[in-house]
Amino acid sequence: MIGPRAHKLTPAQEKHAYNLATERDQGRCVRCGARGDVERDHRQNRTAFNTVVANLQCLGGPFNCGCHLWKTENPSAAILEGFAVPRWAHPELWPAWRHGVGWVIYDDAGGWQPINESTADLLMKGET
Repeated sequence: MIGPRAHKLTPAQEKHAYNLATERDQGRCVRCGARGDVERDHRQNRTAFNTVVANLQCLGGPFNCGCHLWKTENPSAAILEGFAVPRWAHPELWPAWRHGVGWVIYDDAGGWQPINESTADLLMKGET
């Protein structure tokens, strides 16, 4: 069965999502904790429908720690380490790694819930 068709997000909705994600991450790289030159990154490659808070994170830019470039150049490792979401998965259900926190699940309200490593492994295997 095919679900309801998703609607393209407006520029205002996307801007709001970017702002909430930046606030949630406190302008720090979620991979290493660096401050300064951070870029707002889509965990799952961007589409017209997925610029939502659960799919966004801050990663250090090229004039900082370079974590965004690392993610781009290492897509398989980025998925396993919690910095990318596979195309088939839902970002709000895919574990993310946060420096200084560990595994979490992001929500679209600008928050996150901690999860343990076992739960993260199960979610990544599609077993929950």
